[in-house]
Amino acid sequence: MIRLFLLFIALSQLAISSAHGKELKFAVVPKFYSVFFDQSKTGCIDAAAQIEGVECIYRGPEISSVRLQDQVINQLIDEGIDGIAVAVTQSKYLVENSLKRAKEAGIPIVTYDSDFDASIKEEPKNLRLAYIGTDNFELGKSLGEQLKKLRPNGGTLIMHSGRPDSPNLNLRLMGVRSALSGQKYDTPPGELLNGDFGWTEVREPFFNFDQLSQAVKQMESVMKGKPVKADSFIAVGGWAQNNDALYREMISPYQEKINNKEIVIIITDTSPEQLTMLKDGLAHVNVGQNPYEMGRQAILTLYKIVTKQKYEKVIYTPVTFCTPQNADTCDKRIGM
Repeated sequence: MIRLFLLFIALSQLAISSAHGKELKFAVVPKFYSVFFDQSKTGCIDAAAQIEGVECIYRGPEISSVRLQDQVINQLIDEGIDGIAVAVTQSKYLVENSLKRAKEAGIPIVTYDSDFDASIKEEPKNLRLAYIGTDNFELGKSLGEQLKKLRPNGGTLIMHSGRPDSPNLNLRLMGVRSALSGQKYDTPPGELLNGDFGWTEVREPFFNFDQLSQAVKQMESVMKGKPVKADSFIAVGGWAQNNDALYREMISPYQEKINNKEIVIIITDTSPEQLTMLKDGLAHVNVGQNPYEMGRQAILTLYKIVTKQKYEKVIYTPVTFCTPQNADTCDKRIGM
């Protein structure tokens, strides 16, 4: 009888140990593999290494495609993943397919970098247990405020984004417009600026669909002033600069225009390569996010959820403001 009791205790302790981090596999699923998202892989791996028995699986599509991302998530479910952190490419499609399946299987879901948007009828809190990443609306406002500092009397603007259906990017576009117009908009991405406080968008944003070569070509047309001309350029992501060699080749002929602020260039993200370009005077401002911390907090949050600890429902990771003058020191990140 005593032996049976001791065996029961041992098995109970083993179950508790397993529930508290033994052989737990958590996935971080980016929109696609890139300079930006691959930093979340490092944060994910570092966090998992600090918790015994926890493994980070970083897996995503090679290109930005909601169907490919959906396939990745379904594959992870089939493999018996214990929790998923996903950077949402398109809310409605994922919610109606792989994430619905994950929820039905009892797999905890958190979002990072990009949360669900208004295209879904259900309250986001019913679909995911936490959001980890940049406050995207506030990031957009920061981009707009940086432009106002450099052009206090207003001007003409072209913005650059990835996809027209991207939840986080539309919040950033709305944030820029709110900062420049002083208006509040009901839904992202807000409305095209038309003389608001001296600011006019000369066209709808360029959308590059996460194709880096296309992003460089689109930016080149802005630098040329053909077919449309503007004196300000804001990119709500780092696409053009994520192809270092192509960006440098494209923008070098326009160095004088940059130096004289004939066109002001403000770009999101601060990878080491981007900061080197900034030091070289190939942009005026870079506003950085912290994808490393997003990946790190994703794993820590999923672990707390699975082990039934208290956790934060929203974790906003910090942004940094970088100029050619402070490029060496502006982006000292937590954990890196």
